[in-house]
Amino acid sequence: MKKRNSGLDIIKIFLSLFVVIYHQYLHQRTIFNENFSQFDSWFFSSFSVIIASPVPIFILISAYFATISSKQDLRSFFKFGIDTFLYWAICVILVIIFVSGLNVDISISTTLTFGGRDWWYLWSFLIIKSISPILVQGIKSANKIVSLVGIIFLLGIRFAFIKANNDELFNAGTIIGFLSVYLIGIWMTFFLKEQMKNKRVIKASIIVCCMFVVLPFIFKIMQFWIDLNISKLLGFDSPMTPFPVIFSIFAFILITNVYIEENKFTNLIAKTLLPVYLFHFVFEIAMNQLVWSKVFKNSNSLALYELNFCIALITWLIAEVFAFLIIYPHDFVSKYLNISLWTTINFINQKYKKILAKC
Repeated sequence: MKKRNSGLDIIKIFLSLFVVIYHQYLHQRTIFNENFSQFDSWFFSSFSVIIASPVPIFILISAYFATISSKQDLRSFFKFGIDTFLYWAICVILVIIFVSGLNVDISISTTLTFGGRDWWYLWSFLIIKSISPILVQGIKSANKIVSLVGIIFLLGIRFAFIKANNDELFNAGTIIGFLSVYLIGIWMTFFLKEQMKNKRVIKASIIVCCMFVVLPFIFKIMQFWIDLNISKLLGFDSPMTPFPVIFSIFAFILITNVYIEENKFTNLIAKTLLPVYLFHFVFEIAMNQLVWSKVFKNSNSLALYELNFCIALITWLIAEVFAFLIIYPHDFVSKYLNISLWTTINFINQKYKKILAKC
């Protein structure tokens, strides 16, 4: 049996770090009192596309796994639903502890109804996962060109008619954006799998990715002469806008050409990535309010503002430790809830068959 490519999991570790960095720069107002925006930082400006791209890359990787997986069934969907419920319960408990015990300003009502601040990804993924087998089979059966045109049309709707808003939660815009990028991942896996291994395609992808690394740095330097933030104008700082999505597609080509055979360590790390994404906001908000706002005291120093990167790294490490602590208890409870669910379903099914047989 072919082993899982852990290269993708290792890359996702870095992507999870970029997510935390992105949110730290986006939500650092409690520290610097809106004295700066993220584009005032040389670090954020220079790597804005890379920092903003983990979400579309995550979506593409999820689509890739869904396409090559043979376990697209109800059991995997219900297991993910149980996992989601348990993560929600942990999130509610964690928020209540921080709010009541440490007086951290996090909305309990929002957490109860929606989950965490950045949970739109999870809810969108749950919806898309429920129809994933249909999407995979649909793309597989459809004409290559026709399906591509349809996907581009969906992306066009997202880009043209739904404002890319960093504060949006869970709505039609996020679902359409998620769906369109997910379909790109399926389409590329089906129709470009061999081409993505071509050396010319790999070289072209490297050039495009390097271009998106260099351009934001050039645009930052240009601000010394022109009073215009070109990177912000082009949407380099928003995940579901054209340029980060384009970068993600070419980065995805490079990522799929990285192969590392799975082992216990990479499997363990892979399990922590979703909890890090789901729970880092609690530690980010708590650290910003309780520690960093007192350390920097609304500083006007741009040099200190650059330390947001280090703050994000600390938050990521705390979230990673927390993920390690909860992953085994979570998996244990999830396993037995899943067994109980399917035992109950099978019992009801057998009873129903006996009733029908008597009729």
